[in-house]
Amino acid sequence: MRALPIVMMVLVAGGAPATERAAIGPGKFESVLPPGPGIASVEVRRFLIDRRPVTNAEFLAFVRAHPEWRRDRAPRLFVDSQYLVHWRGPTRLGPAARPAQPVTRVSWFAAKAYCEAQGARLPTWYEWEFAAAANETTPDARRDPAWRQRMLDWYARPSSGALPDVGQSPANFYGVEDLHGLVWEWVLDFNALLV
Repeated sequence: MRALPIVMMVLVAGGAPATERAAIGPGKFESVLPPGPGIASVEVRRFLIDRRPVTNAEFLAFVRAHPEWRRDRAPRLFVDSQYLVHWRGPTRLGPAARPAQPVTRVSWFAAKAYCEAQGARLPTWYEWEFAAAANETTPDARRDPAWRQRMLDWYARPSSGALPDVGQSPANFYGVEDLHGLVWEWVLDFNALLV
């Protein structure tokens, strides 16, 4: 089983670009989830996305600034029993949650609240897919057998050990790291994708 979802943010319109964010798009591509019958491609507007997943340290700062999202205070309607359970305490990381590791065991609601507190939002599925299709040298590597094999190898590998820190994989074509091979990410419209 892979680590539970984490957060990558998209800057909302009007926000100032930051060096921690990569500009992606605009572009048109064929999604693995077409928008409708007979519609083969999707258009994605330009967006800014975090270059790396949100870390435990970053999420801890959010929890301290927004105590309603502490694991001992967050409404059970918005988090489950696994919410930040690997942290030593409601506002302490501990050895099972190093500061530079990606934050995991975060609900969609908490991820959304984190992004909003940063003046951002979660990426949509199409934005994430557009960014994640890139390898280190091309914006759409999905037809590259080596790229596909890396994806399959990651899904086949058991995930029993501690997660590495963010930023250990090479940046993709857009300068974004860890879109594959580390953890799964939440997307804004995940519930619209359920069949």
